[in-house]
Amino acid sequence: MRYTDNDIPTIPLREFLSALGEKPVKSTEHFNVYYPPYRDDSEPVFVVYHTTNQWHDYDSDEKGNIIDLAKLLMNPALDKNPKAFIVRCMNDYEIGKEILERSSRPIEPVIIKLDIKNVRLTDFMKALGQEHPVAANGNLRIYKAPYDAKGEPTMVINTETNLWRDTKSGAYGGIYDLAYELTGSCNMAELNRYIAGQMQELEKSKAEKVELPKQESPKPKRKMRF
Repeated sequence: MRYTDNDIPTIPLREFLSALGEKPVKSTEHFNVYYPPYRDDSEPVFVVYHTTNQWHDYDSDEKGNIIDLAKLLMNPALDKNPKAFIVRCMNDYEIGKEILERSSRPIEPVIIKLDIKNVRLTDFMKALGQEHPVAANGNLRIYKAPYDAKGEPTMVINTETNLWRDTKSGAYGGIYDLAYELTGSCNMAELNRYIAGQMQELEKSKAEKVELPKQESPKPKRKMRF
């Protein structure tokens, strides 16, 4: 939730203190005991009563509600309004809890419905934007190296073995080796997602191609006979 000035009377003091990073030394059903949050003290003399939502400093004998506490805690050079200080602290606290909750959620495994080992390298090159090779010789297809900034035609694919080799760098291998050259990742799950993502985009682009209806040539007009 996000707090406003209207929520301040209902904010429990113990929640406000949690937002400030204060933890109770003692916690009971009716009250919590803290070290005073606005000064250094060797004794836990600051008590928050849950029923009344009031606090009492038994050393200085100061007491009050959440706004009175905010006045003691806020920096006058930065905060002029105790209500604004309370709302900001509580909203920052809520945002922090949301981030922590999201980060602690288990990540569901991504199921990839693709037999990646059997993906043809020539199809993968199409997915990378190279519809056709630069040259072909028998079962060899020459492409511009997609992992090279210069994009020189040094990558050769053998369509029979479904393997590739770079004639310049000497790099070679299968589709996973090519994906490594492109991503720099050695994580198999990341490589699977990358390859599957590229192939999915290729299939999507194929599906989006709609054949235009053929335009029929206009029929010749009949000549009128007299």
